[in-house]
Amino acid sequence: MSNMDVRMRGFSRYMRLEHALSIILSNVHGSGVEEVPFDSSFGRVLVDDVVSKVDVPPFDRSAMDGYAVRASDTFGADEDDPAELRVVGSADIGTPTEVKVGDGESVEIMTGAPVPEGADAVVMIEHTRLENGALKVFNPVSPGENVSSRGEDVERGQIVLEGGHRIRPQDVGMLASTGTCLVKVTRRPKVGIYSTGSELREPGEELKEGEITLVNGYSLKAAVEEVGGKPFLLGIVPDEADSLKNAIGRASDFDVLLLSGGSSVGKLDMVPDMISDLGELLIHGIAIRPGGPTAFGIVGGTPVFALAGFPVASLVAFEMLVRPALRSIQGLPADRGRTTIKAVLGRKISSSLGRVDVVRVEVKGEDEGPMAYPIRVTGSSVLSSMTRADGFIVVPEDVEGFSRESEVEVELYG
Repeated sequence: MSNMDVRMRGFSRYMRLEHALSIILSNVHGSGVEEVPFDSSFGRVLVDDVVSKVDVPPFDRSAMDGYAVRASDTFGADEDDPAELRVVGSADIGTPTEVKVGDGESVEIMTGAPVPEGADAVVMIEHTRLENGALKVFNPVSPGENVSSRGEDVERGQIVLEGGHRIRPQDVGMLASTGTCLVKVTRRPKVGIYSTGSELREPGEELKEGEITLVNGYSLKAAVEEVGGKPFLLGIVPDEADSLKNAIGRASDFDVLLLSGGSSVGKLDMVPDMISDLGELLIHGIAIRPGGPTAFGIVGGTPVFALAGFPVASLVAFEMLVRPALRSIQGLPADRGRTTIKAVLGRKISSSLGRVDVVRVEVKGEDEGPMAYPIRVTGSSVLSSMTRADGFIVVPEDVEGFSRESEVEVELYG
């Protein structure tokens, strides 16, 4: 596919989003496997099931401060007629106990301490009183009460985390508790990021007339990190054919290459042409708003995305196309992976048939439930519309918008 027929003429047709995503996903591949320490595994995707080699906890332990007893010795106890038991020792945390509990006996015990042999329950300290060396128990307990039994949390041989799962903070704790010190995970995909445009300047630089501050590179870097990729900011590329060719020619250094800017149909929008010259241009122009002037191709075996230069269009195209691809590369479902909620629309949304609209919304809690309010903006350069948004609504291409008070699905940012 060549881009020459659209530059300075406009797109004669746009590819459907579903079709574009299908092409993209068929051209991305797994990033490989590596083994990492469990305490460096947060956010990574497991390759194999994790099977516990131990019981958690590894012994019966007390869930309360109190006294380890034989439950049968407390049956019928109450305030008027407490059970009386002898205290024959104590059990402390981290220390094996030699003492045993026989008929009519008890052992003082701390939360987390091993339950001594012979005991099958723990009486809370609040339900006891020591008088003249004897323990009075005012509430009966049943067998197993206030005891965390061996393997109660995890049993030896149990699958605790499944392959394909993205590791959360609580999962790191589970790996620690089961003694799983090394885990196989998919390698984080390396993503190169270029920003194209001779007018771009780094943040903090003084701007001359016609110059603008670089935004997309840093937003895309954060977006790549959020989805689990390993971003490499490669700087600004001027709108010159040789510079663009040299930049895109580095595609094989990465698992994915992203370029923002230069993807539309103006005379300086040369990126799709460069992809075509160096490899194969598979997509140019997608029926989505914002983000329509997006291109995709393969250079040196590496998927290359050319995203729009306007910040909102760039981020929306990333969300709808690049995010699913990076998830797929890591062995996750090839979707956006966002948390969704149902909400009632506070204002109507207008849309055109034949195009997917991605509408930023604010979500507010009302007495009747969540309400979603579209953020009314025009143009793809208004980045504040993204920072104000709690999420977005996808209007399908076969729907002419949604009326006020319609129930809609909101995909939440963050």
